Amino acid sequence: MLEIAIRVGVIGVLGNDNFSDVASFESMDIPDSVKRELFQKTALLSGLLRSVPDLVFFKDTDGVFLSCNEMFCRYVGKPVSEIVGKTSHDLFDRNRADFFRSNDKRVLQSGHSYKSVEWIDHADGKKVLLETFKTPLFTEDHELIGVVGVGRDITERKHAEIELQEKKNELFQIVNGSPIPAFVINKNHDIIYWNKACENTTGIKAKDIIGTGNSWMAFYNQKRPVLADLIVDNCLTDIEKAYGNKKLQPSFVEGGYQAEDYFEAIDKWILFTAAPIRDHNNDIIGAIETLQDTSISKQAEQAVLDAKMLAENTSRTKSEFLCNMNHELRTPLNLILGYADLLLAEETGELNEEQKHFAEIIKFAGSRFLDLVDSLIYIAEIEEGKMELDVDMFSLPNLMSDVQRMLSSHALKKGVNLEFEIDPSVTVVYADKSKIKTILHHLISNGIKFTPSGGSVLVNIRKSKNNELHLTVADSGIGISEEDQKLLYNAFVQLDWSLNRKFEGSGLGLSIVKKFVEVQGGSISLESKPGEGSTFEVILPLPSSETSGILGDICNSTKY
Repeated sequence: MLEIAIRVGVIGVLGNDNFSDVASFESMDIPDSVKRELFQKTALLSGLLRSVPDLVFFKDTDGVFLSCNEMFCRYVGKPVSEIVGKTSHDLFDRNRADFFRSNDKRVLQSGHSYKSVEWIDHADGKKVLLETFKTPLFTEDHELIGVVGVGRDITERKHAEIELQEKKNELFQIVNGSPIPAFVINKNHDIIYWNKACENTTGIKAKDIIGTGNSWMAFYNQKRPVLADLIVDNCLTDIEKAYGNKKLQPSFVEGGYQAEDYFEAIDKWILFTAAPIRDHNNDIIGAIETLQDTSISKQAEQAVLDAKMLAENTSRTKSEFLCNMNHELRTPLNLILGYADLLLAEETGELNEEQKHFAEIIKFAGSRFLDLVDSLIYIAEIEEGKMELDVDMFSLPNLMSDVQRMLSSHALKKGVNLEFEIDPSVTVVYADKSKIKTILHHLISNGIKFTPSGGSVLVNIRKSKNNELHLTVADSGIGISEEDQKLLYNAFVQLDWSLNRKFEGSGLGLSIVKKFVEVQGGSISLESKPGEGSTFEVILPLPSSETSGILGDICNSTKY
């Protein structure tokens, strides 16, 4: 009798807006003690239902609502009085009501709980997603009397899940669509991304490796951690130990590293970079590793090194050959020139005009050959890096007198006016005398060579305020075009390649001049136009004025 009273009382009270109204029990013909117990239980149930944020409702076995809480009323948009005693078909559209009733029957027939997720129309017109648990309602004697339903609004959670999935899909598209091979591992070292470019580079398909911890299989023949694994474990010591000799260096991402190595398993040189992936607490939850195939650049680098070694060996062989040939060529040349001088001096007997002419041809040709040998030796020394400066004090005016004496006859014979202008302040210099003499000799000789009869060559020697020696050779000759000036200082290059060249030469002179100027820390410049002549200017640094004064005093006490 008590159990029936409680069951009837609970249902009655649950159907009342005032769950704690004791008057609801007054009409029941039951003892006062039972009424008090019934009131306490229903009051407790009322408090629970008011406090929970979920939707709660009760139905009998016929699907009639026995009661519901305020949250359920808000979603339906009706007060309790308009819900209790009604069925789902009275409150919702037919399709939805059929769906709700079918779930009720499933619970009643099976005697077990059932969960469903459905979109419903909120009273305010918004669509909400409800996750509803329905369970059978039994008495203490296990008599089935209805269904209890608890619904939870999971709309925001669903939106968050959708947004998270969209971000995952977006990340997947970014990683998978990147042309840079890349893979991602989680904190358990399982591969979660393996993009198409990585498939192409390693030959391993994503479906065969994602979900495993076998990233090592793409690079090594036996199991060992890759750089991303060590990044996840934050093992800096192990990173240095494993890749310290592989051009290891920090990457542009904090906590990331990059290295380069040859991987026999894929027969490629790879520049690989790994960086940590962190959560909002800055804890490492994974790592991403990118790969760059550097095999082609490595091959090109090796080809350049091989070519450089070949060129150096070729140059060394050529230079050694020239140096070895120096003695072999000079000995017979000196003999030829010596005997030519004897003939011209007529110490062995008087020569007729024709014999003198032949002897002069021999001497001229031999001298030119000897100059060519000297030039080749200079070039060999320059290329071998063996050229040395023989610096000493000498009188520049005296040197100029020697040059003038050597070249005046040649200028006179060609009908070219050769003039020298020397700044009186230029007396003693501390430099390589032979190289300066060679520089002047080549520049002046070229000026005479390329200046027609009636023209002039002016040599000017002066010292600037910056204590620099300026050697200027200006001619009124044929001039040089801007295009030809680019090739002017190349060894063995002559600007006139015709078979009937008017101007003879080896093409080494200006190349040697430029090297001699540069080895002394100087510079050479040219101003020229075709048909208007050329002006070469050499600028050589001189010692300080104090040093020059000391050298001048020494020079004045020395006889040249």
